[in-house]
Amino acid sequence: MNTSTKSSISRELHPGHDYCDINVVLPSWFKLESGESLSAPQINIRIHGSAEHPAVIASGGISSGRIVADTPGEKGWWANIAGAGRAIDPDDFCIIAFDFLPNDGERARGITTADQAHALAYALDILKIDQLHAFVGASYGGMVALKFAAEFPERVKKLCVISASDKAHPAATAIRGIQRRVIEFATNNGNAAGGVNLARQLAMITYRSAEEFETRFSPNVPNKETDLFPVCEYLTARGRAYAMEPTRYLTLSHSIDLHRVAPERIKAETLMVGATTDSLVPIADVNRTALAIPGGRCLEINSIFGHDAFLKETAAIGAAITSVINESEQ
Repeated sequence: MNTSTKSSISRELHPGHDYCDINVVLPSWFKLESGESLSAPQINIRIHGSAEHPAVIASGGISSGRIVADTPGEKGWWANIAGAGRAIDPDDFCIIAFDFLPNDGERARGITTADQAHALAYALDILKIDQLHAFVGASYGGMVALKFAAEFPERVKKLCVISASDKAHPAATAIRGIQRRVIEFATNNGNAAGGVNLARQLAMITYRSAEEFETRFSPNVPNKETDLFPVCEYLTARGRAYAMEPTRYLTLSHSIDLHRVAPERIKAETLMVGATTDSLVPIADVNRTALAIPGGRCLEINSIFGHDAFLKETAAIGAAITSVINESEQ
């Protein structure tokens, strides 16, 4: 990895640990598909493991980022998958995780999965990583993985995409559109954080399945002390616990619905993984995308966790990832 271009890259080492943080400043010529320029043109990356190992990107939903594995004082968003002894092990792979654009306080709103892919490709250039061994992406990160593989087919050997497809489903766009309008309404009335809180509550309903809600919250009777139904208390707590800058939430939510990819352009060995109960990314869409990718395969997982199966079904998801990143070249 090259750190000689001081104007483009900075590195924070963590002595005694297997990871470092790298901030890559995007060049002045970097423009979004919309034609906008970023006011905070920087992509933030965390790397676990040796640069000599095969490079594997791990990327998740819009709330994920570079903190993919546990570190002292930090809980990784995919710690059950990435880390020592996990499916993506830093003893075997150079694990790369990154924060999606936009950064907090960013003015630009029209950011696409293509923009994410091109920013990431530039960062990999700076890091002198010509080709990825694998890109493992789930949810929005799976969309970015597909777009990266389509835009840069020679730069990734293997692709494992979970809970994502080649385009957003209209029913999912409808729900996200309501979420965005809730935030905009709340912002216009002086309570942007409250809007994000409510949008997150609505999102949580779509992330899980009716089967899980039935199992978890029955009998459906209100709490005698609060007069709230247990499922409503759960959603309220999830909304309060969530912290994302409103403009960033709006941008990333919109980016999901702007997503389009041409699967036939992908050359990587690809496994698409979907949950049968996922209402945001129906399994039919996952299958269709797999069939459109040359040599693409699809794995269906029976899970009560819906879209969040990639976070909850550790054994099945870990085995799927391992089958892709550990198998010998075809």
